[in-house]
Amino acid sequence: MLMGKAKRGRPKCEPTNLRSIRLPNRIWKLVEKQSRNNRSVNEYILSVIEDELIEKKVLDSSLRRSPVTKSKGD
Repeated sequence: MLMGKAKRGRPKCEPTNLRSIRLPNRIWKLVEKQSRNNRSVNEYILSVIEDELIEKKVLDSSLRRSPVTKSKGD
């Protein structure tokens, strides 16, 4: 009897590369604190990188993958 593969892990939206970065604890704690409005730390880091690339006109804003979230002050 053949069984189908169980679907595990996050849904695949587009191909990704697994990378790691080394950050000082003080920076990581600030990143975690700032990411509380996002679903995850990874989503927050992605949005920061996309913002920078859009600002430098390297990435078109229509190709943004992460959702744009507004802070309470906006």
